[in-house]
Amino acid sequence: MAYSRKLEMKIANLEKAFSNLQQSQFFDYEFQVKAEVVTKRFEYSFEALWKTLKLFLSEEKGLECYSPMDCFKSAYQTGMIPEQYEQDFIKMVRKRNEIVHIYNEPVAYEIYNCIVPRFIEAIGAVVDGLKQQKSIDNILMKDE
Repeated sequence: MAYSRKLEMKIANLEKAFSNLQQSQFFDYEFQVKAEVVTKRFEYSFEALWKTLKLFLSEEKGLECYSPMDCFKSAYQTGMIPEQYEQDFIKMVRKRNEIVHIYNEPVAYEIYNCIVPRFIEAIGAVVDGLKQQKSIDNILMKDE
């Protein structure tokens, strides 16, 4: 089954947000500026990710989820989140909620060190899985 236009657009927005997040870890700024840029891009990527998963799970798996944690649990149960990243997604939700305290430098440093590189790797695995699933679906549709 081909992805809906809405899901394809969500995946494209997720890929762009994630690409910006990946690039920001290599910026040559002083730490405070770099932490703020990476953290803000993580926020965008996080929101795009869980909302894309919500739509994917609904359209492709017939599952409904209503919060980031709920969507990540369902994505894990359906194999969209690799086992080695299960705990990272739980931590990711907590850290996303702590971002409002980014004015506190020790908290900023801790969040930054979670995002780079581990959260980036975890999000990348899901983005790759969504793209791979789309490729498989396109091949299967051609065979029909």
